[in-house]
Amino acid sequence: MQDKGLSEFKSLSGILQSNGSTVPVNFAVRIDPSGEVEFDFGIIPLSQDTFFIKKNWHHDSPKLSSFSVSGQSEDGFEFKTDDLQFNSLKCESSKESGHLMMPTGRCSKAEFHSKPFESVPKPIILMYLKGFRNFGQLSTKCSLGTIALDGISSILDTNTITGRISIYSDKIPEDLSAWRMEADKLLEHVRRVMSFASATVLQAPVIEFRANDCVDVVVLSQTRQAPAHMNTFHYLNQQPIFDTAVKSFFRPPVKVNNLFFAIEWFAMDATYNEVRLVNAMTVLENLVASNLGDNDVMIRPLKEFEKTRTKLRQVIKKCVNKWSDEETDKAKEVVAELNERLSDLNRRSILQKIKILAALWSVPLDGIGDDKIKSAKRARDLIVHRGHYYNEEGEVIDDLG
Repeated sequence: MQDKGLSEFKSLSGILQSNGSTVPVNFAVRIDPSGEVEFDFGIIPLSQDTFFIKKNWHHDSPKLSSFSVSGQSEDGFEFKTDDLQFNSLKCESSKESGHLMMPTGRCSKAEFHSKPFESVPKPIILMYLKGFRNFGQLSTKCSLGTIALDGISSILDTNTITGRISIYSDKIPEDLSAWRMEADKLLEHVRRVMSFASATVLQAPVIEFRANDCVDVVVLSQTRQAPAHMNTFHYLNQQPIFDTAVKSFFRPPVKVNNLFFAIEWFAMDATYNEVRLVNAMTVLENLVASNLGDNDVMIRPLKEFEKTRTKLRQVIKKCVNKWSDEETDKAKEVVAELNERLSDLNRRSILQKIKILAALWSVPLDGIGDDKIKSAKRARDLIVHRGHYYNEEGEVIDDLG
């Protein structure tokens, strides 16, 4: 963090409370390399004043009880969380020491407040990233100031903080809260686009804001970050995609609905190629469903096709009555099931919808023929319905069966 002070334990004095009960506590806190808040409560004697800790933690409900704890150091450093959960109390007892607790816990969100080494009239906001790989610094100018993205070229553990996005205002904003709100949105936009570039969902557990005489740090507990199997953009050449990320926030070339759902599906951790294919096809399905209207996805208007569907249903009913000697209820069931599938006749194929969307967004499909899209779709369907798209001899299955 700003002076690496938050990566080392800070000793605090404060209050621990739960369900209206409170007790003074001395504890230490820090942010570990993965961006998680780590606590050290030391040894807490079990007494009448502290018994509520054990009582509220040990109950019949499967849900962990939440505690809140706040504290301040001698140099004015402040900490607070309203969502402290104890994993264990480690209760012990002896004749010499009596009953003791050595609790361990975690929290989903925490806030740190301190004073900077010197006043910061021009605000700075930083988002710390797990597992971001880059050679040197990426940087560009925008209306909010200078935005930069730092990373390291070699990563041993993708679940540790290795990079950060920072926005430095070039001037004192007229409205500081408005600047921060817009900067928060830009940080999140860049994080998502760079997740696409990195082929993994870049977790951002820590956000730091510096302005005037205060430093505010918010820490969010997040899931482990998986390593990327193959980056979409090489870590030695990410300046172009970074520039695009910033420009597209202010001036998007096209309006894309649910883009970040698509990015998360694309960057989702996948161990097998089959899962990667399903994820990639889900991205296309998501973009098509979110960005094409009824006139694009339907062959004929719904009202017009409904008349055709009614006639087809009458024909099917007559055919079923001729084909089958089955009882009337069974025949009705067959007709109803076939009727449900009639609407599929009016939907364009995924191939046609992809080509319509590509034309709408001026996306070139050079080198991606119809046969390749059809093969990918067929393989995806086989995986979903059978769990694999090849037989024991390693040959691709030709039908869905």
